[in-house]
Amino acid sequence: MGKVELALGGVVAYIIATLIIGWLASRRIKGITDYIVAGRRLGLALTYGTILATWFGTGLAMGGASMAYSYGYRGVIMDPIGAGLCIILFGLFFASELRRRGYMTISDFFRERYGTSMELISAVIQVIAYMGWMGALMVTFGTIFKVFLGVPYEEGLIIGTLVTLAYTTLGGMWSVALTDFFQSILLMIGIVILLPFTVAAAGGLGVVGSKIPLDSFSILPKSNWGYLGYVGLFGAAFYISSWLVQGIGSLSCQDLVQRALSAKNERVSKYASLMAGFTYVLLGLVPATIGIFGRLVVPNIGNPDEILPTLALKLLPTVPFVIFTVGLLAALMSSTDSAMLIPSTMIVNNVLPKIRPGISERSKLIIARALVPVITLTSLAIALYAKTIYFLMNLSWELILMVQGIPFILGLYWRRATREGALASVVINLAVWVALTTLVLPHCVAVEGDFEWGVWDAIYIAAPPALLAGLVGFILVSIVRGFKD
Repeated sequence: MGKVELALGGVVAYIIATLIIGWLASRRIKGITDYIVAGRRLGLALTYGTILATWFGTGLAMGGASMAYSYGYRGVIMDPIGAGLCIILFGLFFASELRRRGYMTISDFFRERYGTSMELISAVIQVIAYMGWMGALMVTFGTIFKVFLGVPYEEGLIIGTLVTLAYTTLGGMWSVALTDFFQSILLMIGIVILLPFTVAAAGGLGVVGSKIPLDSFSILPKSNWGYLGYVGLFGAAFYISSWLVQGIGSLSCQDLVQRALSAKNERVSKYASLMAGFTYVLLGLVPATIGIFGRLVVPNIGNPDEILPTLALKLLPTVPFVIFTVGLLAALMSSTDSAMLIPSTMIVNNVLPKIRPGISERSKLIIARALVPVITLTSLAIALYAKTIYFLMNLSWELILMVQGIPFILGLYWRRATREGALASVVINLAVWVALTTLVLPHCVAVEGDFEWGVWDAIYIAAPPALLAGLVGFILVSIVRGFKD
């Protein structure tokens, strides 16, 4: 029996285990609090595991290896370096305070601090963004099953989606947390296991050290702010944005906040976040390092996105290949289950009560469970058959930063922050961001040679000045409003 067949057997065993965990977790669900934040009972290990596993997905593993193959560590500043910094900052300054306040979602904070309008804006944007992320993750199931296991793309997509949907629907946050802990162990072993085989294939550390330039491991911009193909003001804006978009923009994302709110107390929330943040950076640099070393093993690869699967299939013996494949699938499932849970959470907790005031907790639980498969299958259909809508939904991820980044941070730490200031920052951020994105888009498309990649670059390059304008607007409007009061 070949290593691909054995890997398929390992994946089947893994799938059975996750379904059993999901069924067991479902027995813990007594109300909506259990479903959304695991009854606020997660200990340090489970909270740490679910944060790490949720953030560490196949996008980081395969995308990080690809970007580092092409650009070195500069290509992974946004993720894992900036993303890991975000988790650390969250643990230092936000996790314990949010847990102390006893929220269910991040939109609860915006309701309490700024009123219903900001709550609804926050909830709607996160529903759209997580539906887009979910679609991207589910499509990747087909790729993983096809490339590593030889399963037809459509069948792999269906299997991965249905398994993850089943245990998430059954047990909510309890299922997600328990499977994430299990998955975090698998993904750590699976990702690390490829590194020594890559080093050996490259000729050993001595050869790697002599043939790979030290500049590949730098995270500083090149001369004249050279960064990922851009120079000058464009390079500077892109470089700064790569730190900001994840480092600050994801502080108020529901997937991170939800885990902090699920911890059994403020101390666990804080230290689990800090531990996960440091682990995320260290572990996330492993696939990036593999990508850099992979230049010596597979030079001039046609598509850098294929470097990680190429190395795994080429270098790993049977048992390590099985572990790697199961670990990669675990990384994908651990992100997908969170994306599946969040839209129904936001709708039931922050939108539905506005439509049906006084709705019972039991009704919320029933509706939340029913919405998970409906939203999941809708997201998958959009990702597969409505490419333009799907592309726009993924762009909406940046709206989380533009809409709630500044109001979240200042709302916690500045007493004079006002509802009017928050709404002003939203309007200013979006207006300046859209205008600048439109302005720089032709240059970005010319640099990339591709429209979609040009759009992605443009929205990042436009982000720093837009955020600065929104920050100034937030402060000025809040001060003026304070004087009037």
